[in-house]
Amino acid sequence: MFGRSSGKIDLPSVPTTLARVIQITSRLDTTAEQVAKVVMLDQSLATKVLRLANSAFYGRRMKAQTVTEAVVTLGFTAIRNLAASASIVDALFPKRLFPGFSWQDMWIHSVTCGLGTEALLARMIGRSHGANESAFVAGLLHDVGKLILARALPQRFVQIVEICREYGYQMVRAESNELSTNHARIGGELAAEWQFPNILQAGIAYHHSPEEAVEYEEFARSVYAANLLSKRLGRSYLEGVSVDVSLAEVAEAAKLTVAEVETAVDQVREGLRQCSEILSWGDKMPGAERSRRAA
Repeated sequence: MFGRSSGKIDLPSVPTTLARVIQITSRLDTTAEQVAKVVMLDQSLATKVLRLANSAFYGRRMKAQTVTEAVVTLGFTAIRNLAASASIVDALFPKRLFPGFSWQDMWIHSVTCGLGTEALLARMIGRSHGANESAFVAGLLHDVGKLILARALPQRFVQIVEICREYGYQMVRAESNELSTNHARIGGELAAEWQFPNILQAGIAYHHSPEEAVEYEEFARSVYAANLLSKRLGRSYLEGVSVDVSLAEVAEAAKLTVAEVETAVDQVREGLRQCSEILSWGDKMPGAERSRRAA
């Protein structure tokens, strides 16, 4: 798999709760009670669902007392997105700090990219909401290959980070040079291993080369453009490596007008307010306290 590299990656198993949630929320005849039963099998996820449903954003007059009430408040799509977010944080984010790399900022980047994929794809296919149920998950997981690299080959990951910081490379270029593969390919292999839908596999695997996604090119292009948009809206998770992305570049990547991208930006910013609870999970990641002091 790795060509010149000295290691071989063992892909992790799909988190059980995530697999169950994606399966049950994809069925047309699923009820809120059935979704709640799946959520309640994971105490951590159940707690997160209740907390999010009772957050200020949703403004419930009476607090949701049960997971079923929380599921009704949030909706199936939000539950799927929440399960994906919780799973990637709990199961995949490395527990150690890497010099020059901020996991907290990468988490914010990932969530922003998920929201951006939803917003941009909706405009690309001419609908304002619900463009594709896989959009958020594809954007959220687009960089999952970096997490796998960091956990499986930590020393090589440190080298790649240093190369990016010294030469101003994007990680996909440094990975390809050093490993003869890259995080997009690894992420696509993980999505295939987890038996995600083909469109989701393509969105992750080809988010740097959407033209290679063939029948899923438009979907992969939305992740590609959302990745650029996320870089514009957030700060770099590579210390000392700045990425200056214009709205015109995002528009060109998505094949949209600048005005359409500006509308998508407004939607993403509103989504970030809605996702404040999810974003706060990054506050517990390695190095987060140091980042707060530096800010």
